[in-house]
Amino acid sequence: MTIGFTGPFSDVNFGDYAMLVNNVRTLGATEYTVFAYDRQFLDRIQQHYLSDHRVSVIEVHGLDRLVGSEASHRRLTPIEVLRAVTNLDEVMDAVSRLDVLYVNGGGYINSLWSRPHRLERLLTILTPVLAASAVGTPVVYTANGFGPIRGDEEFFSAMLTYAPEARYGVRDRLQSPAWLSRLGIDGARISVLPDDLLFIDESLLPPQSPPISDPYVVVETYLAVEELERHVDQFTRFATTMRERHGLKIVVLPFNLGYAGVDQANLLRKAAEGIEVVDITSTGFLPIEEAVRVVRGAELVIASRYHALILALGAGTPFVSVLKDVLGDKQYYFTKNAGALDGALHGQPHDPRDYFATDLGAAFDDVAKDFLGITSRQRMTFAAASARTFPALRAARSAHLGLGG
Repeated sequence: MTIGFTGPFSDVNFGDYAMLVNNVRTLGATEYTVFAYDRQFLDRIQQHYLSDHRVSVIEVHGLDRLVGSEASHRRLTPIEVLRAVTNLDEVMDAVSRLDVLYVNGGGYINSLWSRPHRLERLLTILTPVLAASAVGTPVVYTANGFGPIRGDEEFFSAMLTYAPEARYGVRDRLQSPAWLSRLGIDGARISVLPDDLLFIDESLLPPQSPPISDPYVVVETYLAVEELERHVDQFTRFATTMRERHGLKIVVLPFNLGYAGVDQANLLRKAAEGIEVVDITSTGFLPIEEAVRVVRGAELVIASRYHALILALGAGTPFVSVLKDVLGDKQYYFTKNAGALDGALHGQPHDPRDYFATDLGAAFDDVAKDFLGITSRQRMTFAAASARTFPALRAARSAHLGLGG
């Protein structure tokens, strides 16, 4: 079978490239086509994880001409998008050769990605979908998040309904199905799935031994450095409490380079005694196996990033997720983070305060006060739920991807 992928995996963002690699490995593909807006980083990921695969990378060009003011895209039609692509013949020819086009997991059908600074990338992701619909190639969205959409419903509805036979995987049942319904998508074409990284292919998993000998708590944040500086005193108290009361060290795990993770890790390294930072600068990205190894061996994970939560869920590691503001509120992070927990615990009684904080400093304070209570309650809840929910989630993913049983 000849398959293709489109999605937001051209950036050094852990979740996006890790989902692509995991999906390729899970599907057992040895030959595939990837549509991208920048192949430079993607080529590095291919060489690191998929060097034994035959891959064709096709960049989509010309969509920068459609980027204008905040509102200029709101009446764009699929025809205008397709006609703006300067290498449309190449894209159309490539999708016509596919048995199926997978739209990789993520959260980009929303009003953050339709803003001018991300619009070109969004249109690049959607162009192969529009082209596939035109030539009759089946389109399958893996586990995606949809919404919030504010003021550009017509734009998103036009883009999605142009592929009337597409099948949609949603990574939450809280809001994504409702947003798809508002955009004109029939519920019969929607399946609730686990995130593309919840079940990592065995070929990507590290050995069972933890990478760090001393017991530890993982901290991950990409809060702006200026904002993070306001929480340094709380972090210092937290690290001291964990060390003196529980014998735990702090391991800071950046998920991205520079201002998206490493800068924050370096700030926290200086804030307290004995802080360990996982180095990702030598590879230029966070390797999947390293992320899994560090999270799996932790006593607890405190994190801002959604995929840190997903790794913790997959490993059965307790976590506290700090809900971040997007578009001025926490709806986006609430939907995907609480939605992931709902999928894992579905129907199991639990206290949301054990899992979510609305402020990083509050997360440090809450864990310092009740570390043993939070972790013990989460472990008991997870053990009670996962034996029931995880097999069902695995089966749903397999059926949606066409893997069988």
